[in-house]
Amino acid sequence: MATSEHQQLPPGLAAIHSQCQKCYPDQPNPLQVATIVKFWANGPDPLDYISIYRNKGNPLGIPPHWHYISCGLSDLYGDGRLHEATGRGQASGYGFEITFRLKRNKTDTTPPTWPAELMQSLAKYVFQSDNLLCSGDHISWHKPLDGSESRIRHMLLTEDPQLTAIDDVVGTCAFIQVVGITADELESAQKWNGPGILELLKGRPETGGEWLICDMYRGESLFELDPSYQVRLYVPRHGPGTF
Repeated sequence: MATSEHQQLPPGLAAIHSQCQKCYPDQPNPLQVATIVKFWANGPDPLDYISIYRNKGNPLGIPPHWHYISCGLSDLYGDGRLHEATGRGQASGYGFEITFRLKRNKTDTTPPTWPAELMQSLAKYVFQSDNLLCSGDHISWHKPLDGSESRIRHMLLTEDPQLTAIDDVVGTCAFIQVVGITADELESAQKWNGPGILELLKGRPETGGEWLICDMYRGESLFELDPSYQVRLYVPRHGPGTF
């Protein structure tokens, strides 16, 4: 989005785009999935926009991937059309947007749109239930996230590793990243704790690496790659829930 266009954006949307431009200065006009009829105009989907950036990765183990970023759970407009207007230091709308990182294959030229559909479904849950999505939470989905035969069928939530929280004229907004996981990884998050499983997933490139990038073709779970993790999880060394 060019500077002249950016200056004409409503305040909440401008704040999100400004934060994204810090990470992707070479992509001023990212691909976007936009709703035709906005939620505040009685449309069916809560997220007005989902921006998609091409992340090149880095030599330190971050693979190329697509980075999806929602716009609509926070207050984009500041005029009360959907969320109650607030200000600095107060939650903007629900106080967060959601993100998703999908591993990009060498042959990929355009990003798939199914992550946008998934994010819309999660946003509908938030609007319908008024429940927040918080880092460390788990989501039981019980079906492949992309509608395929993939083993990635559930989700954990964490803070996005690149996008820091915003505190702007329309309020505060964090960026919560959705992380795809297998059934046994979900079970361990339920029995133990989500943040602990996230740290284990970060430790292996096959399970997402440091930035927890989702690979829908992943064939093995964390515990199949290294069965010793099961023992480490459930044998306390310094007290319950530690290892």
